[in-house]
Amino acid sequence: MKRTTRSRLTLLSSLLACVALASLAEAQGPARKPLTWDQSKSVVNRRIHPPEPVEKIDWEGRITALLREEPGDVVITAVGDMIFNEQISKLPGAERQGLFRIMQEADLAYGNLEFSINEHPELQRPFYNFRTEPEFVWEVAAIGINLVSLANNHALDFGPQGLLDTLTALDKANITYAGAGPTLADAHAPGTTKVQSRKTKFALLSYMRYWTQKFRCGDKSTPCLATIDPAEILVAGKDGKVESVEGARLDDVETMQDDVVLAKRHNDVVMVALHNHDRSHHRAYGIQDTTPPNDEIMYRRAIDAGADMVLGSGPHVLRGIEIHNGKPIFYSLSNFIYQYRTPDEIPIDLIHQRDGEIERPTNVSAWDRRDPARVFEGVMVRMTVNEAKIRRIELIPFTIDDEGPLYGVPRLASTERAKEIIELMKTLCEPYGTTIVDRGWYAEVKLETQNAE
Repeated sequence: MKRTTRSRLTLLSSLLACVALASLAEAQGPARKPLTWDQSKSVVNRRIHPPEPVEKIDWEGRITALLREEPGDVVITAVGDMIFNEQISKLPGAERQGLFRIMQEADLAYGNLEFSINEHPELQRPFYNFRTEPEFVWEVAAIGINLVSLANNHALDFGPQGLLDTLTALDKANITYAGAGPTLADAHAPGTTKVQSRKTKFALLSYMRYWTQKFRCGDKSTPCLATIDPAEILVAGKDGKVESVEGARLDDVETMQDDVVLAKRHNDVVMVALHNHDRSHHRAYGIQDTTPPNDEIMYRRAIDAGADMVLGSGPHVLRGIEIHNGKPIFYSLSNFIYQYRTPDEIPIDLIHQRDGEIERPTNVSAWDRRDPARVFEGVMVRMTVNEAKIRRIELIPFTIDDEGPLYGVPRLASTERAKEIIELMKTLCEPYGTTIVDRGWYAEVKLETQNAE
């Protein structure tokens, strides 16, 4: 009798609980369906140009010949801006794998890391979602990168915590970095490294020059970037007119020079990375493939202080190369990986199609607008160092997919495109008196030591 009563009570309690849950669900209304959007017109899903045909090129043989070495050689590769969030290291195709191979075979492979590595999507500040989970750092290492600059305008997109998480991830993957740190002093400290079987010591310093002072460190004891900020002064012009002149702050340039002197005191080869946004990238200002004269000063000052090379990024297009006091200045290495559109996180591609950095031709649908071709091309620099001196500089042209599922992924340039990029580099370098020698599928920078020989 007691068992029967207990069973009835248990059944009654269960029924009452079900009724209560049903009432609560009815009060809350039906479950909301997840929002979805038609992305069939996005650049990832729709082409307006036919894909470039794949040429029959013996990339294996070409690259094997390029990778020639002499005893004592140390090879450094350098590329520009890297924004990516999808695995590319396992993509098929010799034109892609060959490009990565050049970096993988180098002793030091540098790039500007322009995205955050953290697990806090809720900390996102600007519209652009340049973020990956911490395990993605292994993909950065997989393509060959082991040296990165962090002083750029996206390093703090996820706040101080996002930056600290990025540093932790890079440390785990043994990727040397510079330009950002837990304090301002750390941001100005060089990232140092050695290479296998060599005694030569290498150091990297990294700085950002923006067209405003929005990234200047406010509290030196908190996560900061190393910046060279702008200053604007008024000068008396002709006929009583007042003119405004902008340039880099002298105290910031002098701080950079002090950093270089100190780094050179303890290292054999010092590299300086300058991420330069000397003006807005809005297409109303055109393609910004020349460096303003007032900004050229800070690049040359780095060399004057003892730097062995200056690696420029930021303009998102190629700029010229100058040999200053026998040392190379690469004013801009353009983009390298440009997956700046993230469909999973920003599912409305129309926002990107209306971005100010994309051209707006007359009577062209918003869906048919594309980034300029100059944004999707670049050169990988391959430098050979021996006895702490640069002996050879080679430029390997590449293009970046601007449509389709591999949007933003680089590949070795086709015969026609390689020729166009090499000719462009000749034009951009002419004002600096730098000679670019066409070697067929790649080019070489003529150095003063080679002129002497």
